[in-house]
Amino acid sequence: MTVEADIIHDIPADLAEIIGRVIVAYARIEHNLTSLAGLLLQLNKPEMRVALRTPRAVDRLDMALDLFAIKALVPTIDETDLRGTIEKACTERDMVAHGLWLRHPETGELFLRLTRGSWPKDIAPGDGIKRAIFPQSIPYPLARCTAALQLCERALRGSDQLGHALDNGLKSSPDRFRPPSPVMNPLGYRKPKESRAQPKPSRGKRST
Repeated sequence: MTVEADIIHDIPADLAEIIGRVIVAYARIEHNLTSLAGLLLQLNKPEMRVALRTPRAVDRLDMALDLFAIKALVPTIDETDLRGTIEKACTERDMVAHGLWLRHPETGELFLRLTRGSWPKDIAPGDGIKRAIFPQSIPYPLARCTAALQLCERALRGSDQLGHALDNGLKSSPDRFRPPSPVMNPLGYRKPKESRAQPKPSRGKRST
């Protein structure tokens, strides 16, 4: 049954707190994974930010794992489990960060409106329904938001394990790493092109 619900922003304080922690924790996941790749390449921090940019968190993980493999370092983690955790954390983070909140007019229950992807097949069989055309709203209680935070914290622990593996590699096999380059231009100013002065038109002498 379809119910018209108002879009709200005054969500309960305890829910708002957990949403904030999810967003902050997920940003730390992305930072940790980018730092891993940058340190494996021995880039300085400005080079790291410019060269590695901001891909999806799971792509940052794959980048770091590929660099571990190139250097013949084998972290003792379950890569499949960590990748799945990061993907789930990303889905939940995107929902709470970008979704619209609705309140059921009769029960007061909170819902999140989703506009990306399609409805699940078990709900909308056949060719599927695109959420961009017909949005789907799902209940999103405090318990689910807390579970999303736990996913982020689990992913953070996994990224920390990779960091420890990198530290061990730097100590045990320093010959596999080159020293980072110094930062010569910390503000990244580009030298302006010298403008060529245009020759002034010559004036002919007046005849007397």
